[in-house]
Amino acid sequence: MEQESTLPLPIVLALSFANPMLLWGLAAASLPILIHLLNKRKFREMEWAAMKFLLAAIQKNSRRIQIENWILLAIRTLLIILVVAAMARPFLESLGALPILAGERTHHVIVLDGSLSMAYKTGGVSRWEQAKDLASQLVKESRRGDALSVVLMAAPPRAVIKDPSPNHAEVLKELESITLPHGGTDLTATFNIIDRVLEASPISQKEVVFLTDLQAASWKNPEQEQDAALKRSLASLSSRKVRSIVIDLGKDAAPNRALVDLGVTPNLVTLGNSALVRAVVRNYGTEPAEGLRVKLIVDGRLGPEERINLAPGGDQTVAFPYQFISEGDHSLEVQIDDDALGLDNRRWQSVPVREHVNVLLVDGHFKPEPFEAETDFLAAALNPATESEGTPNLIRTTVVPESQLSRSDLSTYDTVVLCNIAQFTESEVNALEEYLKQGGGVAVFGGDQVVRENYNRLLHAEGKGILPALIGPNVGNSAQKNTTSFGFVPLGYRHPIIQDYADATEAVQASLTGTRTNEYHKLVLPKGSRAKIALAFDNGDPAIVESTWGRGTVFQVATSADSGWTNWPAHPSFPPVMEKIVLESAAGRMAERNVLVGQPIDQTLPLSAGTAPVTVVTPDRRNVGARLREDGNMSQLHFEETEVSGPYTIKYGPPLAKESLFSVNPPPQESDSAKLDRAGVAAALPGWNFAYLTNWKELSNNASAVSRRGELHRPLLFGVLALILAESIIAWYFGHRASRA
Repeated sequence: MEQESTLPLPIVLALSFANPMLLWGLAAASLPILIHLLNKRKFREMEWAAMKFLLAAIQKNSRRIQIENWILLAIRTLLIILVVAAMARPFLESLGALPILAGERTHHVIVLDGSLSMAYKTGGVSRWEQAKDLASQLVKESRRGDALSVVLMAAPPRAVIKDPSPNHAEVLKELESITLPHGGTDLTATFNIIDRVLEASPISQKEVVFLTDLQAASWKNPEQEQDAALKRSLASLSSRKVRSIVIDLGKDAAPNRALVDLGVTPNLVTLGNSALVRAVVRNYGTEPAEGLRVKLIVDGRLGPEERINLAPGGDQTVAFPYQFISEGDHSLEVQIDDDALGLDNRRWQSVPVREHVNVLLVDGHFKPEPFEAETDFLAAALNPATESEGTPNLIRTTVVPESQLSRSDLSTYDTVVLCNIAQFTESEVNALEEYLKQGGGVAVFGGDQVVRENYNRLLHAEGKGILPALIGPNVGNSAQKNTTSFGFVPLGYRHPIIQDYADATEAVQASLTGTRTNEYHKLVLPKGSRAKIALAFDNGDPAIVESTWGRGTVFQVATSADSGWTNWPAHPSFPPVMEKIVLESAAGRMAERNVLVGQPIDQTLPLSAGTAPVTVVTPDRRNVGARLREDGNMSQLHFEETEVSGPYTIKYGPPLAKESLFSVNPPPQESDSAKLDRAGVAAALPGWNFAYLTNWKELSNNASAVSRRGELHRPLLFGVLALILAESIIAWYFGHRASRA
């Protein structure tokens, strides 16, 4: 059962006043004393006979009378002090929080943590429900005249109510309508939105209340330390003297099991070839998970199931072999047994199944004789002339000479391979860029015809073009093959195109590392490049480099695709590595179908699609309208409303009659239950002055403690009324008793 924190409200440090100038009125507290002293000196004393008997009686009760007078004098003096103090409006200033001044109109900004971890349930109640319940109480307990704004802390965040609203009933309706996204948070963007909301507010007194579980993944980003925009927003909160409150709804060491990854091998699935569905399950708890069921569902039909055991903090990969028997888009879903955070117990994958992977080979030195053209070895490796029974070819190749590149419709191919092309025109480069934007793949091989200046100017373009590396001088000499040659270094077999060789025998590995290259282009990566070196030469120079451009993938190969510069095409490692290059470069077409929550769904269609109407069917069965827009030589769909995880169906209207299936999954880091405490938040956001509260149930029952704590003028006025009543009763009692005496 959850242990609730009972931390007190922030420690009181100082007493302050909203109208300190009125404290000069405390001098009026001396008036009763002065009147008392003046009354004592007002009359001249004279002795007469009857007075002696009266004085004798008074002397018997003088001590009692003196005490009664001092009591009345103290009450009347204190009465004036309390009246003046109440007019000065005192308040208690608390640790880490700026005060709210009594009686002044306040702009309250309620920030709801919209990360997936807020769906975590304890006792059948989720943190999100707790946050909304407490937010409603804060609205109800706000003073009449106070204004409210509501911000959803998500990725991307949004201002649900931007302008300060004095209509509390409407704010409550908006709060009720907000649904929890299934993604993470962008803390920098959230604070930026809060800053803009406060900047536009005409109300001088401001307060920001965060309702959050303080999940570390949401609040602690390694890049935040250098995030200038976040620092500016925090400095702005401080300069505006905004009172910030963080209400912690989380729980330390909350157990959770989650599906954190789902993928299919190969990246492009073809008809009749077996695919492998791999799901990764992780245990974020401190207790083992035994007998956990993992189920595969294909197109809504239950498939195979496995049971696994997970150690605390451990993960396990579950593999399901599957063969698709029909073309088109297919939906994969993997489920595990439910727990307190159910949103991360399912993941989806959209799999477009193709009859073949279509590859265009562009030959820069086309010859009709066998194995004399630049692409002959490559075509034979990718599309063998003979097929084993029952194992159809995965790849279908089309070979064209260099002159036909500009006339080819690249959108019909999954990968375009350019072999020893002499030089490119600007229109050809533009066509390749448009193709990569659509998620296509490009592989570029070198050779003796390559014009370095043309490649570097148009294809590399000072690091902005499609080629990741600048082409330097040639290394080695293919005309003197017996003098200098270079072997391959696999760099730990880390890259996917050679990963299969990591556990192979030495003889199999030697089919890769034993090849010799006599000449190659020296590839120079710019400083800070994010390109990956898949394979290197034994002198340290890159041999194969991979990078992304747009939504596509580019492979740049330093040597030739034929046997002119290298003997690699004659080695057994050439066909499988070339196949991997083609499939990896074509993976962009697959990747565009599977995104994370908060990321847009993008799809590129031929320009002939025009601006056809589009209907998006979301996982919660809503039909959302969208439209295509023209973008250069293509039509583009850009859909951003991906707050809910699950399958999305895109239906294109006339002139198209087309459906596409996409999958949106929650970010895996949101499953990590690690959280921050007050010190952790202070360390993650240095310089931010905030109050830290916990125990949501107590706060929900007394929400006014958040927005009104520290005000003292009301109890002082109640004290004034009590003293007036007390003074009247005491004065009557003392007088009545004196008359009887």
